Amino acid sequence: PCCPDRPDVMARYTVPVEAAREACPVLLSNGNLVAEGLLPEGRHYAKWEDPFPKPSYLFALVAGKLVALERRVTTMSGREVLLQVWVEAGNLDRVDHAMDSLVHSMRWDEETFGLELDLDRFMIVAVADFNMGAMENKGLNIFNTKFILAKPDTATDLDYENVESVVAHEYFHNWTGNRVTCRDWFQLTLKEGLTVFRDQQFSADMLARAAGPEGAASARAVKRIDDVRVLRAAQFPEDAGPMAHPIRPDSYQEINNFYTATVYEKGAEVIRMLHTLLGQEGFRNGMDLYFSYFDGQAVTCDDFVEVMSEANNGFDLDQFMRWYEQAGTPRVRASGTWNAADGSYTLTLAQSTPATPGQHDKLPLVIPVAVGLIGPDGRDLPL
Repeated sequence: PCCPDRPDVMARYTVPVEAAREACPVLLSNGNLVAEGLLPEGRHYAKWEDPFPKPSYLFALVAGKLVALERRVTTMSGREVLLQVWVEAGNLDRVDHAMDSLVHSMRWDEETFGLELDLDRFMIVAVADFNMGAMENKGLNIFNTKFILAKPDTATDLDYENVESVVAHEYFHNWTGNRVTCRDWFQLTLKEGLTVFRDQQFSADMLARAAGPEGAASARAVKRIDDVRVLRAAQFPEDAGPMAHPIRPDSYQEINNFYTATVYEKGAEVIRMLHTLLGQEGFRNGMDLYFSYFDGQAVTCDDFVEVMSEANNGFDLDQFMRWYEQAGTPRVRASGTWNAADGSYTLTLAQSTPATPGQHDKLPLVIPVAVGLIGPDGRDLPL
């Protein structure tokens, strides 16, 4: 039967793989290994079964000469699972940090969102000629070696940070992207904006943990500054130029043009604003309801925002949806006045968004603003 290559067409895959043992001693695909064995004439086979329906873009098959670093861990429900990082033989001494990052990602997703690895094993394959940075193929993530290999005498601090961040990002897609995927590619930010936000939060928590209780707040602030620097350097110019588009674009000529800083980084900022508006508990409640409603389905950005509203007593997010429809970077002007007579301070905010191609007139956006007052001694004043 025909299986159109679109994300809302999903199927369960059973994949038998057969090859010459000498040329391809390792045979991998999505899901769980259910059978393997030898065949005549120097050949062998492996049979993989993925119990979860997925679109074709998440299918992967790997055959070749690879070696693996393995680790067995126990999930929050008590299941023992196998983690494997597969590389070419000469690179095995450079994957410990990637494995540690994978374990940390698993634990963080369990603790923060109650999300557990759903397969008997999770595999990463890293090869030098993979044409993207990394890809979240179900249970068999494919990476360029740039985001897996690291050891102290050849890698910088930034390399280590990138390995941790990208490994986490692709692992987090197991739920935000794979178990719940997007109905069509116009909804790409549904999985990418949300998952970028999740990997940013993860990295901030890892830095805070390393810094200890006294330095945790500063560590999180440094991570936030780094994220905003990327946003200003890559996404702000995109929003101000001829290629400006909403985080959910209306049309495209080439699908590869969708993989932009707007869809990813600005999309993550939109999710962050939701998190700010709803609070950590409200956001978690929304995520729980999202998976409860849509596990195994292909959905839209509207579905996500609507379920966030429902999980928070009907919190009004109608105007918030404009972030998904309008391009451009809004500008906020703030002015304050102090009335010494009655001891009151008045803060006035005004917003405007410059015209962008195809969108001359802009509507006001929901922009959460944190406010605080500082006294002459540098201490916070009660509000």
